[in-house]
Amino acid sequence: MSARSITARRLCTLAATTVVAAVAGAVFVPATAGAAEQAATAPLKMTLGAPSPAGPLERGGATESMTLTVTNSSDHAEDFAAWLKGKAKGPSPLLADSVVLGVTALDAPATKSMVGQQDGQWQGLFYPASGDASSSFSVPAKATFTWKVTVGLGAHYPTNDSDFTLTAAGLRNNVEADPAADTAVFRTKPEIEPGKLNTSLTWDGVVARPGRRAGLVLTTTATGPGEFPAQVNRTVYVDGSTPSGTLRKRLILEAEVGGKIVTMNQTDAGVWELPPLPKGFGAASGPQNLKLYFSLSFNTSIDKEISFPLRAAYSMGDSHEFNGAAVQVKAGPENSGTSTPAPSGSSTKAPSGSGSAEPTASASASATAPTAATGGSTGGGTGTTLTTAVGGGSLAHTGASSTGLYSALAGVLVALGGAAAWIGARRRRAARV
Repeated sequence: MSARSITARRLCTLAATTVVAAVAGAVFVPATAGAAEQAATAPLKMTLGAPSPAGPLERGGATESMTLTVTNSSDHAEDFAAWLKGKAKGPSPLLADSVVLGVTALDAPATKSMVGQQDGQWQGLFYPASGDASSSFSVPAKATFTWKVTVGLGAHYPTNDSDFTLTAAGLRNNVEADPAADTAVFRTKPEIEPGKLNTSLTWDGVVARPGRRAGLVLTTTATGPGEFPAQVNRTVYVDGSTPSGTLRKRLILEAEVGGKIVTMNQTDAGVWELPPLPKGFGAASGPQNLKLYFSLSFNTSIDKEISFPLRAAYSMGDSHEFNGAAVQVKAGPENSGTSTPAPSGSSTKAPSGSGSAEPTASASASATAPTAATGGSTGGGTGTTLTTAVGGGSLAHTGASSTGLYSALAGVLVALGGAAAWIGARRRRAARV
C-alpha cells in the first residue's frame, strides 16, 4: 500500500467562490502531474506580472496583486484550463487556509476560483463563472486574456516556513512552460531561515514472531524557528506487496504511551495510526522518541522468515505524506530460541479513536533507540535503518503513481459527495486535449 493511498483518506470537501473569494477544502491533482503536462513550446503563453505593492507579506496582513496574462499565438481558438500552485520554503506543508487567493477578470470572461491542498502544496484554480470546475476558457486566435490575481498570507501560515512561491500553469500541454515568466516569489515577514523535520525509524534486529515482540523506535526532531500549525499525523504501514493481505491482518503494532504498552488499531490491513504530534510541535519540543513493538498474533500460519519494509508517514491536515522514515524488518514462525519475550508491563487495547491521543513526555523520554547497523543487510541481532530529513519544502519520494492516487481517492470521494464531483471535473478538464 502506498503512502498516497493511505493519506488520501484525509480529505476535505470543496466549495466554489465568486470572483475574489478563496475557499478551503479541495483535493487537487498530484503536483507532479501539471509539470509533466507543461510543454516547452506551446500555443498559449502565460505570464505573471510583478506583485504590487512590492514588499514582504505578513501573516493575516495586507495582500499583493499581479496581472496574469494568457496569449494565444496560434491561428485558432485554444482551450485554457488554469492551475495555480503554491509552495512554502520550510518543513511544514501548507493547509488550504494558509494562503488567501483572489482572481478577478480584467479582460476575460467572468471568473470563479477554488483553493485546496495536495502533496504538501497549496493549490488553486480559476474557471469561467458560467461553468464549473471542469470548464475551460476559450482563448480566440491571436487574442489575450488578463486577470488580476491577489495573494496574501493567512493568519495560520506556518511560522516555521518562509518564502511563498506561486507558479501559474495549465492543466494541459498547450501552455508554454517558462519559470521566468510564470513564477512569483513572495517574501515573508518576519524573515527566517527555516529548519528541518528529521525523522528516523530503527529496528532492534529481533525477528517478530507469533506472540513475540520485536522493538522499534520512531524518532522525530524539529530544527529551526517556528512551529507546525496543526497536529502532525503519523501512520505506520507495510510498504510493498509482501506480506500478503491475509498475513498483514495478523500483524500487531503496539506503542508505549504514558508508561503503558497500547495496541494500535489497524485502520486497514498492515496500516496503523500512531498518536500524532501535537499542534505547536517545534524545535523547543525536543526529540520525540516513540517506542514501538511489532509482533504476530498467536497461531499465525507462517512457514518461513520474511523480510519487508515498514514505513512511518507524516501528514498534516488533508495533505499527503510530506515526510517519513522506513526500516526493513523480519517476521517468522514461532521460534523461542531466536526471539525475545514481551517486555514487562501489560498491554492495553487502544480505545476507539486512540490515533488522536498524544504521547506523554515521560513515554517519549523513556524510549531508547536500539543500535542500528550502517550496513544494508538484516541478520542475527543486527538492525538496519533508513532515515529521511526533509527541509526547504522538498518532499520524500514514495514511488507511488498517479494511478494509485486516483484509485485511492475514488473510493473516498464517493462518500464525500461534492468532492467526488470535483475530482471528476479535474480529470475531464485535464483530459481535454
